[in-house]
Amino acid sequence: MILLILLIIFIVGFIVHEGEEIIFQREWMLKNAAALSKRLPKLKWVFEHLLTLDTKAFTIAVIEESIVIALAIFLPICMQMDYPLICFGLFCAYTLHLLVHIIQGCLIRRFVPGLETSVLQTPNYGFFTYIYASIIYRHYVPGLATACILFPIFVCITSIYGSSIDADALSFVLAGLVGICFLLINLLFSHWLGKKISLLL
Repeated sequence: MILLILLIIFIVGFIVHEGEEIIFQREWMLKNAAALSKRLPKLKWVFEHLLTLDTKAFTIAVIEESIVIALAIFLPICMQMDYPLICFGLFCAYTLHLLVHIIQGCLIRRFVPGLETSVLQTPNYGFFTYIYASIIYRHYVPGLATACILFPIFVCITSIYGSSIDADALSFVLAGLVGICFLLINLLFSHWLGKKISLLL
């Protein structure tokens, strides 16, 4: 029951956050892209890319991401797969997504689309991720925390000592990394899809 509540909160939080981005992204980019490109020339390609996404294209991208997240949560549950690890990976990826908005705001020292909901949600999702892991594997949380902080060392130790290392903690770390990689790949795909479909509408 607690896991279901966490998943519902996750979905609602995602929708609210993406809604904030849909409302403010286009107008904010039109106002700030030129100044940001001069201030951060190495990131000029990012601003130019975001300028190509109008509100329609961005909304389509968000819809695609929402469908993917819903499928990633509910298909494994229906198919009786190892959904706790999949959901943990989503929590990690989304928490990182929120942190990126906060870092963006700190770097440019002004409001960025998605910043307000990121500030409100980041502590909660960090806590949810910890609680989620502790519910599934209560006695593995210390190993999980160690693995997240010292991942390279953990991998080396695991390769040397094999099964004597906490395999479930490593599974959580790998699930988090897979979730983050999937987030990045799907972000590129959703933006591409949004632009393609918006041209047809």
